[in-house]
Amino acid sequence: MKNLLTQVMEKPVDLKVTDAFSTEGLIEAIQKGYIANRGPRHQQKKSFAPSTIAYGHGECARYWYLAFDGGTFEDNADAFAGANMTNGTLSHNRIQAAMADAGILKEAEFKIISNDPPIFGYGDVILDWEGEELLGEIKTMMNEGFEYRKNNRKPKPGHLIQLLIYMKILQKRKAVLIYENKNNHELLILPVEINDYYKQWVNNAFDWMRSVRQAWVDRTLPEKNYRSNSKICKSCPLAKTCADAGKGDVVINRLEPIDEKLSMVWCQF
Repeated sequence: MKNLLTQVMEKPVDLKVTDAFSTEGLIEAIQKGYIANRGPRHQQKKSFAPSTIAYGHGECARYWYLAFDGGTFEDNADAFAGANMTNGTLSHNRIQAAMADAGILKEAEFKIISNDPPIFGYGDVILDWEGEELLGEIKTMMNEGFEYRKNNRKPKPGHLIQLLIYMKILQKRKAVLIYENKNNHELLILPVEINDYYKQWVNNAFDWMRSVRQAWVDRTLPEKNYRSNSKICKSCPLAKTCADAGKGDVVINRLEPIDEKLSMVWCQF
C-alpha cells in the first residue's frame, strides 16, 4: 500500500473550502462591534469644537445653540464609518510614534483652549523642524483623495479650517497638514502659512462664534438656514431636537466657507 505522501505526489488532493460549519452572520456580528458604543446619547456642549466647525452642521448657528442647551445626539455612523474612525486614531498613534523615534516630536495630543469665544480641541503634534516649532495636524484618506491633494497641492477645506483656528489660538504663523495614504502609507506634507485672506477669514469665524454664543446667552434661538430635507440637516446629530425646537427668533447666517484661491500675501495674526 502506498503511503499518503506518495499518493499526494502522484495525484494532488483537491483542497476545496467546504461548508464544514456555518459562518453566516459572522461579518455582520463583527461590524456591529464597530458601532456598539455609538448609539444615541445625551450631551451638552460647553464650547465650539474646531473639528466640527469645519463640516456640515458645524456651520449652522442653530446646531450650536441646541448643542449648548444639551440634547440627545444621534450617531449616524455605520460600521464602515466606525471602522474608518478607529483606523484613523490608530494611524495617528503610529505616525506620532514615528515622529518621536525620528527625534522631531516636541508634543502630541495637547489641549487647545480659547475662552472668547469658548473653543476646545486637541492638537495632534508640535514638531521641531530646522530649529522652528511647527504645529501639525495628521489626516488619513483613501488613495483617490490623497492623489487629488498630492496633484493639486491643496488641503481639504475642512482640514484647513480646523488648522487655522488652532493657529490663531496658539499664535502660530506656520503649520503643516500631514496626510497619509491609507492604501500604502505614503505621506504628503502641505505647508500652511498665514496670509491676509486666512487672517480675515479666521477673525470673521471667531466673530461668528461669538455671535452664536451670545444668541444662546440671550435665549434667542436662530432660525433654520437649511431645508429639513437638506443633506446637512439629514446628517445632523440634533435633527430631531431641531425639528421640535420651533421656528426661531433671530437670523444668523451659516459660517462662510473658506476660499483657498484667495491666499496671496503672507502676514501674521
